[in-house]
This record gives sequence, structure tokens and C-alpha cells, in this order.
Amino acid sequence: MSEPADIEGVIASLKKVPEKRLLIIELANRLPMKDGALDYDAVAAIQPEVNMAIAEAKMYGTQTLMAVDGLKRLVAQDEEDV
Repeated sequence: MSEPADIEGVIASLKKVPEKRLLIIELANRLPMKDGALDYDAVAAIQPEVNMAIAEAKMYGTQTLMAVDGLKRLVAQDEEDV
């Protein structure tokens, strides 16, 4: 395949990825602020939910890094073919 075709393929694949709304972002927006920082008493009150949100964000981050690594390998393969 040509580089433009590869790029179009990557773009088409990325457009198929469903939108992801991370719980950690929702919590950060929902939690009250106190003196310019998160209200730690409010955070403590929902600690199990915070822990789940952290685990979800770590998993999503790991999967994102794996996807980036896959894209890097595609570039590396093309460079070897040249």
C-alpha cells in the first residue's frame, strides 16, 4: 500500500472507535472545589468510585499506548521497505 492509502486506512479505523467518556473526568467535574482544590472530604466520601475511575483511566491509557505502538510499528515497516 502507498503512504496516502495507509493514512486513509488509519483515519477510517480511528473514526470507527466509539467515543469514550472516562469516569475520572466526570468525577473531577462533579466534585466540589474548596480553596481552589478538590474537596478531599467529598473525594473520600466516594472513594470506591474514585478507585474504579482511576483503574478505568489506567486501562484506557494502557490501551492507547498499545495502539500508538502499533502505529509506530506500521511506520517502521514502511521505512524498512524503502
